[in-house]
Amino acid sequence: MNKDLNDLNNKIVEILEKNNIKPIISGDASFIETIRIYEEEKIETILTELESLFKRYKSYSLNHTSVSSCCSPYYYEIRFKIEL
Repeated sequence: MNKDLNDLNNKIVEILEKNNIKPIISGDASFIETIRIYEEEKIETILTELESLFKRYKSYSLNHTSVSSCCSPYYYEIRFKIEL
């Protein structure tokens, strides 16, 4: 992973940990990332902090949706892609 992606990944992990969310990192960080948040009260804070971080980069997309599944707890899924 190049230094810019590694730095960005570390900052995202810091945002999650500050909100008492334990990150599970999987996949290639240079692609679209997905974060699941199971605590509804934290979603707006995390989205605001991520958007503030991403504004420093050339371009980005950030969106979220709520997911209700028959086989897992209700959660919010945050998806993003960043162009460095």
